[in-house]
Amino acid sequence: MRPALPAVCCALLLVLAGCSVGYDGPGTTGTTVPTSGPTATPADGSGSTSTATGTATPTASSSTPTFPEPTATAIETPTPPTTQEPGGLGGLGGLFGGSDGDSIAVQGGELPLDPTRVYDRTSRLLGTDAPRPNAVQLLDTTGNTTRPPEFQRLLGLERNVTEVEAVAFVAGPRTVYVNRNLTDRPAFLEHVLAHEFAHTVQFRRGDIGRVTAATASGPDGRFASTAVIEGGASYVEDRYWLAYMVNRSAPGPRPARDLERRYRNSDGAARYAFAPYWFGYRYLTATVDSPADLSAVYADPPTTSEQVLHPGVRDEPVPLNVTLRGETEGVWQETFAPARGRVGEAFVRVALGTELRDERAARAAAGWGNDTRIAFNNESGARGYAWVLRFDDEGNASEFDDALADYLDERTGTGPLADDRTGRQWATTLDGRPIAYRLRRTDGRTAVLLLGTPGFVDADTTTVREGDGRVVITTDREADREDG
Repeated sequence: MRPALPAVCCALLLVLAGCSVGYDGPGTTGTTVPTSGPTATPADGSGSTSTATGTATPTASSSTPTFPEPTATAIETPTPPTTQEPGGLGGLGGLFGGSDGDSIAVQGGELPLDPTRVYDRTSRLLGTDAPRPNAVQLLDTTGNTTRPPEFQRLLGLERNVTEVEAVAFVAGPRTVYVNRNLTDRPAFLEHVLAHEFAHTVQFRRGDIGRVTAATASGPDGRFASTAVIEGGASYVEDRYWLAYMVNRSAPGPRPARDLERRYRNSDGAARYAFAPYWFGYRYLTATVDSPADLSAVYADPPTTSEQVLHPGVRDEPVPLNVTLRGETEGVWQETFAPARGRVGEAFVRVALGTELRDERAARAAAGWGNDTRIAFNNESGARGYAWVLRFDDEGNASEFDDALADYLDERTGTGPLADDRTGRQWATTLDGRPIAYRLRRTDGRTAVLLLGTPGFVDADTTTVREGDGRVVITTDREADREDG
């Protein structure tokens, strides 16, 4: 049985700066709209339970957390200097690895604050002498309406906004790119820069490479690495606000409160994009005492979204072996884009939450033990997916089973159209074309959801069974008979 976790104060910030670092390793370029992971944030600046039975993974309460009233002494951090700095807003001279000769340049316009001073304060919180970036580049960004991948859309993760602009982003340690629209909002801009400067330090110290190397490829591993990288920068941003901005006359909203609000007030693809920031910040708040301690997390990061969602739990995914039969010579064959991979507990929670109450979605996802998503297509390009999920025990599997059935009732607007030994089946449409879902239990702990084109989901095409502890998925039953 997993140990119960103490309640953790969830403080977070906004999905700040579309920082695109960490998703595919150093050198990734920025993008304005989050797709499979969070890469952007609107430029307007707005915008523990357990399963009922069995041994459940503890989850954080989905109710709004209580934040302590912020004060300048709420965290342990050096008092900002009171002496006049060069030019009134200078960069603290050479105290933190810089000098008047290597101040951060501003390109493409003017800023209402000194970025060198913001960087030096950020590096002070981090306890680092990493070199400053060369420049802050102002630019105009445009909205983007990129849609989430098909698998996400089949499970309700549609985008709930039509256009998103990047606040800021980095693609390396030398330049921070900032949306020009932020120049008339100096308080917001200041802690956004702290977030981005935290990323430049991550690049300088090799933290991004260490984190991404420690996590697996695929959605779940990317979620975990993004949560550590973006959660770390979000944690620094919030601590910067507490240390240097809270006692000002107009500091603006606390970044942590704003991010928490953004996560809870969004749904679908937007919520999934905010989730690594929110839960990454929460994980780090529960794990470290100050920004100077972040290197220890980067050296030994959580590797699954389950570990991120439940600070203190470091369980590895339970064994899960899936065998395919008939897919190499039959009509329906496994594809390699998207490649087979683990989706993770965070995705389960967000997907179920598109139709169910947050508390129930969290409970149903909490017993997650492992999963794999496998994509298939036929010669015409029609697509189907097999999503295999194994839970910690039978109680947790039943909790998920019941929740998923209610979720599909809501998503399709009907009850199951078929309910027999081959599983329960639902049907609806997506983008004007018919789609189907079939839920099949192979053993007490394992559920398989077939979804996509009805021709793939149909029990006469694809069968699912248990065999010697494995999950066996057979496409094109004639091939199965030929194999014996």
